[in-house]
Amino acid sequence: MTTGGAPRVKSADRTVELLELLAVSPERRTLVDIARDLDIPKSSMHGLLRTLVRRGWVETDSAGLRYGLGVQALRIGTAYLRTDRSVRRLTPVVDRLHRELGATVQLGRLTGDQVICLVSREKAEATPSVGAGLYAPAHATALGRAVLARITLGSPPAETPPNGPSPDDLAQTRARGYAVDWVPVGTASCCSVAVAAPPKLGPHDAIAVSVAVRRLTAPRARDIAEAIMSAVAAGLVADNYVAAPH
Repeated sequence: MTTGGAPRVKSADRTVELLELLAVSPERRTLVDIARDLDIPKSSMHGLLRTLVRRGWVETDSAGLRYGLGVQALRIGTAYLRTDRSVRRLTPVVDRLHRELGATVQLGRLTGDQVICLVSREKAEATPSVGAGLYAPAHATALGRAVLARITLGSPPAETPPNGPSPDDLAQTRARGYAVDWVPVGTASCCSVAVAAPPKLGPHDAIAVSVAVRRLTAPRARDIAEAIMSAVAAGLVADNYVAAPH
């Protein structure tokens, strides 16, 4: 069996499917549960789990009956953030906005139809919102729509959800240069203003600043967007992306 012309490696597929399942499971899972959900024979799953436990990718409870992600997953995840070029260059921008605005600031990346939080700096007294590694439907967040507005050129993605952004929504976002969550997402008490990063710096990335719902007005949203743009511009100059005047 092939995918995109390349042969599939069954054992590699199973390993990735297992790790992805454990990554979205709120609690540790039993061997029987995992084998059933992935439709893999228990004997094969047992061998795979033993190998991953030995390598630190999976951990068990004290009884050795339930399985969850191991510390190696965290190690590789943080290595991604440390070695990704765009994350390295945009994190100082996030830190600057966090200091200057005293607000929660996040760096997100569009991947498929989801936006994943790569960096999060929380406001001191705020309840933690979306931390690094968590994700949400792109169309439901300012972070996602800020990037979608740029890369779709006014046309919705092929699989636009029924409640996703319309071409007009994306065109308006692109025209003003930023996206806004006027209504809190999920159980959050804050709304966000997001600006897409420059394509040469992060073609699928955006930075968002969260503000309490009661404080987010149209002028305030515009001010926040301008602050994000200014911080990004300053970061570009500092990183020698823009030539300094002679």
